[in-house]
Amino acid sequence: MALDLEHTPTPEAGLAMLAIHNVLARQAMGNDTLDAALWKSAFWEDATEDHGWADMNAHAFIDETVPMLRTAMEATWHQVGLPLITVEGDTARSVACFLAHCRVPAADGGTPRDLVSGGRYVDRLERRGGVWRIARRVSKGDWVRIDPASHIWGTPTLGGHIGKMGTRDPHDPARVLFERVYAVGAG
Repeated sequence: MALDLEHTPTPEAGLAMLAIHNVLARQAMGNDTLDAALWKSAFWEDATEDHGWADMNAHAFIDETVPMLRTAMEATWHQVGLPLITVEGDTARSVACFLAHCRVPAADGGTPRDLVSGGRYVDRLERRGGVWRIARRVSKGDWVRIDPASHIWGTPTLGGHIGKMGTRDPHDPARVLFERVYAVGAG
């Protein structure tokens, strides 16, 4: 399945690409809110995830990663975009760029650290029963930077304003807005 550089996608392929964008968004939001059910909804039950330190069943990876993230990072934020997607029948391939910002707690009362990284998600997706999900993912980091945090989240910024912060619980503004539109439980 080669990337088609000559033709505009058919309407059917365009709809598949839109569904795949939604899969990528569910994965990122599930990761950032630690909602295991939402995160898993982006992957087939037999999907695999190669995240560098682990190459295993994607659902098992999520089950292991959620508790680790609860203690290892105060918050994470993933931006996924610029996907190149090819669709051929019930299979698709996608390469999407990601930018991740992770707040690492302070050790022994020191300054928290910000881990910022960029890379690519290399995905093979399958449509089963009309539903698109990831069947195989390779997460490829391209760069990483770790610095002392320059701002403590949830404290005043310019002009003394405190912005509304996203959370990892059911009260996150996005969850409230959509009223859990994906019909999954909190992870």
